Amino acid sequence: MLNRWLREWCLLNKTQRRGTLILVLLFLIALLLKLFYHPAPEKEVFYFAQLTVNNFTPNDTLKQHLATPSFQDSLFFFNPNTISEQSMKTLGFSEKLIRNILNYRNAGGTFNSKESLKKLYLMNDSIYSKIEPYILLNTPISDTKTNNKNTLFTLKTAKKQTLVEVELNSADSSNLETLKGVGKKLSNRILKFRNRLGGFYTVEQLKEVYGISDSLYRFILSANKITVDTNLIQKINLNTADFKTMIKHPYFNKDMIFKTLNLQKQKEKLTEEKVKHLTGNDETWEKIKHYISW
Repeated sequence: MLNRWLREWCLLNKTQRRGTLILVLLFLIALLLKLFYHPAPEKEVFYFAQLTVNNFTPNDTLKQHLATPSFQDSLFFFNPNTISEQSMKTLGFSEKLIRNILNYRNAGGTFNSKESLKKLYLMNDSIYSKIEPYILLNTPISDTKTNNKNTLFTLKTAKKQTLVEVELNSADSSNLETLKGVGKKLSNRILKFRNRLGGFYTVEQLKEVYGISDSLYRFILSANKITVDTNLIQKINLNTADFKTMIKHPYFNKDMIFKTLNLQKQKEKLTEEKVKHLTGNDETWEKIKHYISW
């Protein structure tokens, strides 16, 4: 085969040989570039990639895969000494863990403190950290989910605990971690969301933080004293703000941003009426009005 290739090569004229060599050389250069050249991404690529991650909201199916353990969104208040087998299944306890709890109670055992549950076989730290804020002892409160609202609003008098007071817009991670029902992960999520917002204008915005369900929000609200200082909110001047500044904010959509930039380009001064029109609906305006200036 080599001899045949050499004969065909000899039949080529000078121009054809030169063209063939150039093609082979280009092929080798492309191959080497693919193997050894790895260009560093531009900073803009990192910026918009991170922005996509920050604005990503998992759907219900993905949340189920992300939730660890699986009962993350099925929590409710319960007394381990009286909770029924069905209610434990609703919490997401495994069959073996449920059997251990029932056997312990049937043998005359009583849970006198939250920590006593940690002694159970299969009650690992991951499970305990999730259910610990929802454990109630020595209270007449039913363990069924249908009585969650009554449980939440009677928690203060039932346990007679001193409320932890935190101001949301000035609190750091250590302050937020002192809130009952808020651990290290949630405190970090709250801070990240607050930084993107520029500050909270109402406590209800905590419900927009990923991982805070309605039941957990009601518990946090009832077990703590949370205030909001709206004077600490960092506002965006729409007459001078650029695309990067506005797109970082969770309440700004692209349509509004492009219209705002277009008005800036036309040297039109933005007013409350113009901005209200740009938002498109009253619900968006009610949220965004706390974060803008002109």
